[in-house]
Order: sequence, then C-alpha cells, then structure tokens
Amino acid sequence: MTGDARTGRRDKLIIDPRYNGPPASGNGGWVAGSLARLLDAESVSVSLRAPTPLGVPLDLRWHDNVRVTLENDGTLIAEASVAPLSLDVPNAPEPEEARAAGVTARQANRQGDDGPYAHCFGCGLARSDGLGIVPGPIGDNGVVATSWTAPSLASASAQLSVEATWAALDCSAGFAWMPRLAAGTAIITARMTAAINEPLVVGRQYTVIGWPISREGRKLHAGTAIFDTAGKIMARSRQLWLIQRV
Repeated sequence: MTGDARTGRRDKLIIDPRYNGPPASGNGGWVAGSLARLLDAESVSVSLRAPTPLGVPLDLRWHDNVRVTLENDGTLIAEASVAPLSLDVPNAPEPEEARAAGVTARQANRQGDDGPYAHCFGCGLARSDGLGIVPGPIGDNGVVATSWTAPSLASASAQLSVEATWAALDCSAGFAWMPRLAAGTAIITARMTAAINEPLVVGRQYTVIGWPISREGRKLHAGTAIFDTAGKIMARSRQLWLIQRV
C-alpha cells in the first residue's frame, strides 16, 4: 500500500482477555505491540491513554500510513506513530548472573492468586500461559535482569509475534523502578518506543533486562532490552511509566 491509502480507514481490534496486565485491562506491551505490528516500521512509539478493555471490538482509525489510534466508544485508548528510538543500552550481563537474579526475584515476588499483577500476561507468576518475566537486581547500577525462554504461546510459528515481543519488553521497566519507590506504589505503562532488531525464536533462551533512566515527579523513564546468549541485542525499548495518583 502506497501514499495515504489507509487515511480515514476504520478497522476493529479485539484484545483477547488472555493478554491482560491488570485483571480487567490489556497488558500495555501487548496492546502497544498490536498497534506497532500494523505500522510495520523500524521503530514505533505508542502512548497508552486509558485502560484497554478486553474481549470487545475497539475502533482502529488510520490517520495516515505512519499513525493509527485505538478508541472505545469515542474514548482514546492508545495512539501509535512511526518514531525514532534513541537509547543507550547497557552491556548484557552474563547469562548465569541473569538466571540467578531471576530465580531470586521469582521467589521474592511470588504472589497469591489475588495479587494485583499475579495474572499479568507479562510477569504474572500465578498463571502458566504467560511470559513469566520477573527480573531481579544485578549489581548496584539499577539494572534488573533474568534469563527467559521464549514460549510458543500455543502458536505454530517458530518466531514470537511482534505483540508478544513488545509484551516481553514491557514489565521489566517497572521492576527496574520498584526498588526505588515506596512499598505499594502503583505504577502503569504510559508510553513505549521500541524496535525489534531480530525476531525472537520460540524455545531459545534470552536475557531480559530493565534499567531506570530518570524521574520527573510522577514520570518514570526506563529502558529494557532482550539479548541472545551471545550478548547481541534482539529488541529494545524506552518507556515512560506513571505513578498513579492516590
């Protein structure tokens, strides 16, 4: 498709309830990745404006070939646009160091079935069909990391989807900030700008990291990245998280 052939076109998008973050709304990374897949660009920035309802048709509106919005009954849920990604990524930790950090973090963060993120598709430990990415601190520079094997997610494809890869990039940014915040502080993903260098292969082991970048009041900036076992960057993101108002 060339030019602005999609401008003004309206489609529908349904986020399957399986891909939740909080119990009643979509995982930020999965929702953002769903829009990024449509734009099919080297890097995409997605702003999440409101919780994404699950299991209902949402309105996709094309504004041109580089911008699309997602709405629910006139409420803006998210907007995505082609945008550059500027990010300095730390070196990958040693795989064994990442594995140990992840094991410790999973033990420390295991929640009951009623925990607020126990069933999150990205990091929930009370479900067996999610990504289960729970990174832990490495060193004293704020980096959190874990080893992780890309799951099939009941798909016949040998590669992880764009949506699942964005979801894999999402939660580690929150984990990077949690040790620096008061216990019980609620934070949410507000924006992700991400790029996938190479598709992730189902069944292969990777290292996932997150790190804090800066804070402006309620605004928490962070980065995440996924490496292969040789330390090559496979995907990366810069994120904005918000501390929720009490």
